[in-house]
Amino acid sequence: MMKKTFTLDQDFPHLGLSAGQTIAFNDGLPTVDDGMGFYFSQLAYVEPRIYATKYPNINFQELIPVDSSIPEWADSVPYISYDAVTLGKFIGANADDLPNVAMKAKKDNVPVGYAGNSFEYSIDELRKSQQLRMPLDITLATAARRGAEEHMQRVAYFGDAERKMFGLFNHPNVTTDATSTLNWKAAGTTGKKILDEINSMIGDVWNQSKGIHVPNTMVLAASRWSFLATTMATEYSPDKTLLEILQAQNLYTRMTGQPMAILPRFQLDGAGAAGKDRIMIYEKNSDNLVMYIPMFWRPAAPQPRNLKIKIPAEYKVSGTEFRYPMSAAYFDLPAMA
Repeated sequence: MMKKTFTLDQDFPHLGLSAGQTIAFNDGLPTVDDGMGFYFSQLAYVEPRIYATKYPNINFQELIPVDSSIPEWADSVPYISYDAVTLGKFIGANADDLPNVAMKAKKDNVPVGYAGNSFEYSIDELRKSQQLRMPLDITLATAARRGAEEHMQRVAYFGDAERKMFGLFNHPNVTTDATSTLNWKAAGTTGKKILDEINSMIGDVWNQSKGIHVPNTMVLAASRWSFLATTMATEYSPDKTLLEILQAQNLYTRMTGQPMAILPRFQLDGAGAAGKDRIMIYEKNSDNLVMYIPMFWRPAAPQPRNLKIKIPAEYKVSGTEFRYPMSAAYFDLPAMA
C-alpha cells in the first residue's frame, strides 16, 4: 500500500475543510477523515443500468412444436393411434375373396403437470427500491417467470421420471445407436470421414422409416457443433468449414432443396450412454412430436400478508411426446481426443 499526504493551503468551507488540514491518500483513495470520506462518497457515480446475472437461453420451442390449444383444466391428453393394413390382388370377375382391411388401434395418454412458484417483497423493500430506481416487483416477477421457463425447458428436454414424462433428448421410444467408433480429433481422422458418418446417421433415420420420414433437424452437443463450425473443410473447399459443407450436402437438402436445421445444445454434452456426447436427428413437425402447454406462467393477484406482498404463479406443462418414434434417432459418439 502506498500512502501519500497533502496539506491544504486554503479553506474549503463548503466541504468543512480548513487550511493546514492534512488529508491522507492510501493507494489513491482518501482516508475517511474530517468529512472527506463523505465528500468522496457523494461523488460516486451510480450507473443507471442494473446488471442482471445472465443465464442460458430458453430455446426448447425452437426444437419442439408446442400445443397450447388444450383447455387449462386438463391433467392429461389422450390420443388414439391406429394401423390399417391391406393389400390388393388380382381377382376373377366373380370373385368374392377380396382382401379385407385389418386395423388395430391403441390409446395413449400424455400426462400434464400442474406447476408453480412465487415471489414476495415487503412494503419497506418496495419503498426503498423506488428510491434506488430498481423496480423490485418487476425484477422479482421476471426472475420468477425465468424460473418457470427453466423448469419447462428441463421437462421438455429430459422429462420428469416421477410423473412418467419423457423429454426430447431421452425418450425411450426413440432408437439409440452407440456403435460409432470415430474419434473426431484422432490422428488420421479426416473431415470427409466425419461428414460421411454424420450423413450416414441422417440416412439411418430415413431408412428405418422406409422413406416415410425425411429428417430436417439435427441437434448436436455444443462441443461437436463448435468443432464443425470452426474446422476448415480443406478436402472440399479451402474457405468453407465442415458445418458449411454439411449444410449444403445432406439428405434433406438434396431431396427438398431446403436447408437442414443444424443446431447446438449444451444439454447434449455428455447426455448419451456412459457420458458420451449425443447427436439427435429427427423430422420436426407437429404430427411427429408435441409438447403440451395448456397454461403458460401466470401470476395471481398480489396477496397482502402483514407487511409483505406475496404473488403466487401457476402453469401447466407436459413432457415431449413422440407420436411417430421412427421419425427420430439418437447417436452417441466416443470422446474426442
